[in-house]
Parts: sequence; structure tokens; C-alpha cells
Amino acid sequence: MIHAEYLRFLQTLNEGTVTDDERKLANLIVQNLDDLIPLGTHQGQRIRAVVQLAQNNWNNLSAEIQPLSEDLAVDNSPITQLKSLSVGPFRGFSREEHFDLSSNLVLIYGPNGTGKSSFCEALEYSLLGNVAEAESKRFRDQQRYLRNAYVDSFSAPKLLGLNAEGQEIPVISDDALYRFCFVEKNRIDNFSRIAAQVPAKQTELISTLFGLDSFTEFVRKFTAEIDPRYIDLVGQKATLLAQKRQALDGAKQQLKTNNAELVRISTDEQALASNYREGSDFNQVVLELLGGDESVGLISQIESELQQPLPIKSSLSLAKLDDLGGKVANHLNEVASIRQELASASQQLSYKNLYDAVTQVQQSSPNNCPACKTPLNRVAVNPFIHSSEELKKLQHLAERQQLLQQLEQTTNQELLLLTQIVNTCCSRFYKNVLTYYQVSPNLQENIEWWNRLQQPSQDGYTVWQHLRSQVQQLEGADKEVAQATQLRATKQTELNRLREFSRNITVLQTQRQTASQAIQAAQRTIANFDVENAQLIADVQAEIASIQRNQTISRAYTKLVARLNFYKDALPAQLVADLGEKVVQLYNSFNRNDLPSELLAKVQLPLAQNQRLEISFQNNPDQFYDPLHVLSEGHIRCIGLAILLSKNLKENCPVLIFDDPVNAIDDDHRESIRRTLFEDQYFSEKQIILTCHGEEFFKDIHNLLPAQSAAQSQSLAFLPKLDESHIRVDFNCAPRNYIIAAREHFDRNEVREALSKSRKAMESLTKGKVWRYVSKFGDGNLSLKLRSHNAPIELRNLSEQLKAKIGKANFSDPDKSKIFDPLNSLVGMSGDSREWRYLNKGTHEENDRAEFDRNTVSTIILALESLDQAL
Repeated sequence: MIHAEYLRFLQTLNEGTVTDDERKLANLIVQNLDDLIPLGTHQGQRIRAVVQLAQNNWNNLSAEIQPLSEDLAVDNSPITQLKSLSVGPFRGFSREEHFDLSSNLVLIYGPNGTGKSSFCEALEYSLLGNVAEAESKRFRDQQRYLRNAYVDSFSAPKLLGLNAEGQEIPVISDDALYRFCFVEKNRIDNFSRIAAQVPAKQTELISTLFGLDSFTEFVRKFTAEIDPRYIDLVGQKATLLAQKRQALDGAKQQLKTNNAELVRISTDEQALASNYREGSDFNQVVLELLGGDESVGLISQIESELQQPLPIKSSLSLAKLDDLGGKVANHLNEVASIRQELASASQQLSYKNLYDAVTQVQQSSPNNCPACKTPLNRVAVNPFIHSSEELKKLQHLAERQQLLQQLEQTTNQELLLLTQIVNTCCSRFYKNVLTYYQVSPNLQENIEWWNRLQQPSQDGYTVWQHLRSQVQQLEGADKEVAQATQLRATKQTELNRLREFSRNITVLQTQRQTASQAIQAAQRTIANFDVENAQLIADVQAEIASIQRNQTISRAYTKLVARLNFYKDALPAQLVADLGEKVVQLYNSFNRNDLPSELLAKVQLPLAQNQRLEISFQNNPDQFYDPLHVLSEGHIRCIGLAILLSKNLKENCPVLIFDDPVNAIDDDHRESIRRTLFEDQYFSEKQIILTCHGEEFFKDIHNLLPAQSAAQSQSLAFLPKLDESHIRVDFNCAPRNYIIAAREHFDRNEVREALSKSRKAMESLTKGKVWRYVSKFGDGNLSLKLRSHNAPIELRNLSEQLKAKIGKANFSDPDKSKIFDPLNSLVGMSGDSREWRYLNKGTHEENDRAEFDRNTVSTIILALESLDQAL
């Protein structure tokens, strides 16, 4: 199916808007169709294969689209009927079997698994050249699917047919001519779900109804365009060269940018020099601040000066020295005065010490005299009380002693400060006269040391005078250090200012160096580009042809896939175009017993994307409905079958082949479908080949047909397999038509069996054909009596009422005697007629009954044959 449909698609590429490149690619695909069909979109399998095939074969591909094979010679003209089929080894046939198909009606019965599908696949392969089931099961090699597994062999079936002149010719497979000859159960099953699908899915199921689902799936696996991952549309060398040219353009831009940068830097350099000193040049400022080979810069010079250490201050002051000396002299005088006062009161001090001692021992001996241990109650004077009273009298002496201690401590501290001043002077002046008056850390200064400072030295000056002179000198030196410190801070501020200029100079120099280096690099890149990339430039020229070919392939692929998808989407509309009226006729024929409100007036088939299947009924033809909402699944299946049969009629297909499709229809519609096929005139001129697995359906078809037509039909029975693996076929199966069976039994002198079949024939004719005949020309309303609510209609009662209706004077058929006479012969004047008793006795078991009269039986069979022929 995929091959045939793709070949039909190729014929649409002969219009003027299609380029030769698209045709070349289309021919490439058809040449490799078997390899491409199983490939999908996963990891780009199909597109990779297409690209590789196109690149390897592009220059050798033809742009000419070959016509379809229907341009055949005169002796290969289409057939009007199938004649015979020889098949095997093929699928279930392990050896060759020959089927006579010369009848206009070929009926095949067999349970599931007996080989009916293998028979139909042989017809499909012979007529179409492929088997759709093999494609749906992804068999790349159909012969592997069609070979018989038991003998591991395959032989193409041989199908013969009759042409318009009645000549027997081999049938040449042609999908375009014969694809609508087949009606399959699975397609009707899928169609029954069409209304339950989204609108976009419905047109796909129309394709499925006609067996195009494999072609639809095949088209879907073509990506819309070729991904650059799978084809080089630019050129690897060209891409590399373009990247290098981008670098070259970058170099040119760098050259331009950095030249402008140098201009900016020069402007900033002059602004910096002017900011340093008006009228200065940048290079002069750099030389002045940073120095050169022969000169030291101002910054280095100041840094060197600031690195020189400043003298340490002595922090001595002549005024402080004189103040300290005065304090020491005064304090020493006070100490001497107090000591003298205390010496004059030495006796009193002795008593004071005594009284202090007595007071201190009071706690240890509170009840006895501390001197004689006499109890206090015996002494004349309490020593503790007496001591306390006397100490109060001597309190001023204690105060003078405390003052003396404080003065001595203060004087010692002052003398210590003085010794530190002496030490400081000795550390600052070498060969110092004061060196002899230094006090060691382990020696304590005293009044004698102070007195020595007041004595004159050898030069006539006192030591104190020398000390005063040196302190005065150190005080002056401290002033000089303070001035130097202030000057140092000024220099540090200036250095910080100059360093900021230096930093800006460094920034500008770095920027100038960077820009200059970038300019040099860009100039080298520009100057050396053609030389360094000479081979690459040559390679780019060499791959131009290949890239142009790839671009051509890519453009052709995109356009071709778009056309292929458009063709695929348009197929449903093409398949069902102008079928609406015939679909309505057939559907109503399938449902002939329904009320007018249930019969169709119109059907709108989905002809484009996003359209839905819609129907209207005869009672309101302008109101359309979704079949899902108003029809049962069985009725939807009837629409699917009607579409397939309408397509078969429109295409004037010579044969209608059913592979068990009617069993996809519910029981309520089977009789009407049989009547549509075999009673109505739609298919009267068409050969019908029908397979079914239901014996009752098989029997009903035989009895629906006139006995003469049933006798002329070809009936086959596929039998269950025994031990062998070959399909078993009964080419002479027993007739299912009751009249034919009765005649055959009678001819073999099986009189009782002939009567049994005659009784069944009588039931079939009266309940089916005679009753419809009466309803057509007269009053078909009967009053029937039943023995119980579930009892069948009694044949005698039915037959008599039908005969009575036909015998009425107002019955409108002028040739009613052809029906009335044989019916009257069978029924007789009463239930005791010989003919009727024979019909009944032939169906019941009795012992020791009299033999049946052959003449009576012959009369019954002749009457049934006449009745059947007349109807």
C-alpha cells in the first residue's frame, strides 16, 4: 500500500511548480522505499539515511517521473471477473491448491484459524502486489511474511481472470485498479470509533477505513526539514574561515578602537600635566616626579627625607627643673624643722610610745596590768584608761610625726625625678660633669646627694648650675624637633599628592602600552591573515560545490515533504468525494426496517482537517448531528461499510472481496446487508467473493438466493486442521440452500432427508420471501396464534394466512398464480392434505412408518422450486 500510494503521489509532481530537484529527491525515495519505510524519527534514523543516499547519488538521479503501470498493453486490459486462483506455498498453504472462481458469487465458510485470511491475502497479493497486514507488522521483506513457515518456501499465487471479451488472462497486480475491491473487518472496526476521536483524528480514520494508515504513518516519519546536525549547509571549512574572518574583523576593529584610545590617552596625559603645573608637559612631569637614568625624582627624594629618623625629645623644661628644685629645698627645710621639734619632745615621745604599747596589749590581757600582772581591781590606776587619756594629750605629736613621714615620702619622690633629669642630661651630653652625680638604680638618692648638687665644681659653677644649663639646652633642642616634625607632616602631605599623580601616570602609561601592543597585534593579524590561511581559503573554494549540493538537497527535501503531507492530508477528501448520496442509499438499505426518523437524509463526510462526520435524518434533513451522540456503534459500522461499498461501486471495481466483514456488524443488520448484497440491484453485475466464520450466516446467504443462483455459486468450506500443517479445503461442500439440498437428496433416493430439507425450505420461503411478497402487493398484516409467548410461528398457520391473502380478489399482482398455485399445492385444502402430512412426517422420527411416495415428494420439491423461481 505504501509503495502504490507513493507512486500515485509521484504523478502529482509533473505540474509546473515542482522543481527538478524535488523530482530527483522523490525518485531517490522511491528507489530506496523498502529501506526507508521501517526507519523512523528516533535519533534521526530516516533523515540520516535520506541525506546519505542523496549525497551519494545526487548527480546520477533522474528528474523524470515515471508513469504508473496502468499504461499497459491491450492484451493486459483490466478484468471483468476472476476465473481461478492457484496458491501455495503461501502463508498457511504448504502446497499448491487450485480454486475455481468462475462463479459470480464465491462463498467461503470456515471457523477462525482454518485459513480464510491466507486465501484473501493471496487475492490481495495477486491484485495489489502487496499485503497491507505485512506492512502493518513492519515486514521489510513481504516474501518473508508470506512464505509458509512449515516448508519455508514462498511461491507467488497465480490469478486468472476474464477480460471484457471473455478471454482468460493472467491478472497483473495493479493497486490503482483493484485497491477498492477489498472490504475488511478491521477497517470497519476502526471506523466505528471515528466519532469518538478528536476532529483532526477523524480524517486519519477515513484513511484507515481505506487501508491508508500505513501510508499515513510512513509520511509522518519524515521530518519537516533537514536538521543541520545531519547535513552540512554552510561548510566546515567555510565556518572555520568565517570564524577566522570574524577574528580578522575583530583585529580591524581593535586597530580602530585602540588608535582612538591613544588619542584619548594623550588628552588625559596633557590634562594631568596641566593639573600638576600649568604649562607643564606630561613627559616633563614624569621626569620630575619619577626621575630618570641620571636624576632622582621628586617623589623618591621626599621619601628618602621622610625615611630619616627625627631626634627623640627629652621633654625637659628649665622652668620645671627650677620648680622641682624649689620644692625639694622647701621640703627639706620643713623636714629638718619637724625633726628638731620632735627631738625637743623626745621624753614625751617616749611616753607616747609607752602608752601606744599598753593600748595595743589590752586585747591580750584586758583584766591584768600589762607590766606587773596585778588584777585591775587591785591597782590604784587602770593602766589602759590612763594610757588612752595620756595619748589624747599627746595627739599633736602624732600629727607632727605623720606630717614628717609624708614630707619625707614627697621629698624622696622629688629627688627621684631630679635623678631622672640628671640621667637624661648624662645620656645626651658626653664628657658630662653630671656623670659623677648619676644615681645608680640600686642606690637611693638622699639629702647628701642633694647637698652635693649645691656645691661648686672645679670650674667654679655648682652642679646645679650645670644641670640648669644642660636642661636649658635640651629644652631648645626639643623645640627644634617640634619644628622638624611639623615640616615632616607637610612633606608627607606633599608626598601623598605627588603619589596620586604618580598613580595616574602609571594608569595612563599602562593604557598607552596596552593600546600600543593591541595595535601591533592587530597589525600583525591583518598583515599575516591571507598567508596563514591560504590553505583554508583554498579548502573553502573546494567545498563550495558540495555545500551548494547540500543546500539544494535541503530545499528540495523541505518542499517535497510539504507536498507529501499535503497529498496525505488531501487523500481522505479524494477517497470519499461524491460518495455521500450512495452512502445514504446503502446505509438506508442496511437499515430498511427502521422508522423514517432513523433513516438518513444526508451524510457529510470529513473532507478536510478539523471536520467531523455529520448526519441528518429524513424527518429533518437540515438538522445535522454527531453520530456519536445519536447512533449506536452498530449503526456507525453500517456507515463505514456503506462508504467502502460506495467506493467499490463508484470505481466500477470488477469484484467485491469480503474478508469476514459482515461479522463486524451486529445481528440486527445482517439480514438487511445480505439483501442489499444479493437481492438489491447495486451489486447484481459484480462478482462477489465473501468469507465468513459463521455457518448460520453462510446458510442464510444460500437460502436468500434463488435456488438457481445458489446452485450457480461456488461454495467452499475451510476445515479445521488435523495433524498436517496444510490448509484443508472442502471443494464440494454440502449445499446450504434447502431446495438444492432437497433435490440432491431426492436424486440420491434419500426421500426422508429430502422432505426434511423441503420443510426447512418451506419455512424459509414463507417467513422471508412470500410474506414480503404479500406485503408488497396486498395486506401483509397477519393474525397469528402462538402456543406460548416464546413459541415460534407455526408454519401451517402462517402458510394458510399467506395463501388466503394472495387468493383475495383485490391482490394487485396480476401474475399471482405463479405464487398461489405452488403454495396451494404445498398447503392443500386442509391440514390433512397428503402433501402437508408428508412435509410434517419428514421432520419427525417414527418407527415402522410406511415408505414415502416418491411422486408425492417430487411434487413437493417441484412446488418449492416453482415458488422459489417465481419469487
